[in-house]
Amino acid sequence: MKYWVVDTNVVVCGLLSADGPCARVLDAVMEGRVKLVYDARILAECRDVLCRPRLRLKPAQVMHFIEALGGQMPVVSERISIAGPGPDDLAFLEAALAVPVSAIVTGNLADFPDEILRGVRLLTPVQALAELDR
Repeated sequence: MKYWVVDTNVVVCGLLSADGPCARVLDAVMEGRVKLVYDARILAECRDVLCRPRLRLKPAQVMHFIEALGGQMPVVSERISIAGPGPDDLAFLEAALAVPVSAIVTGNLADFPDEILRGVRLLTPVQALAELDR
């Protein structure tokens, strides 16, 4: 089983467009091919961002995604102290570190410099999909 922390930017892209790599990453999660790893901070960020009026996401679509997280992998992340990403981005790294074999799937690779990853793999949505196809 693959364990991925999926950055909010990928979730937003996947829900805004039913086509494309971000939507296919979310499909893999919903189909059970991947376990989505998250903590309370990531869940709160998803709720906040997905409910922003300017995104024009349907409330039912947002609720379906949030409810689907119940079947995924919530973790209690250990806080780490490092220089690097902002506190919002650090939550994604901390959640990934809570699971032995994991990756962060993001469209913003620059938010996670190599020197802070501590063995966590960083994947773009396209790379994540290629990994699923192997």
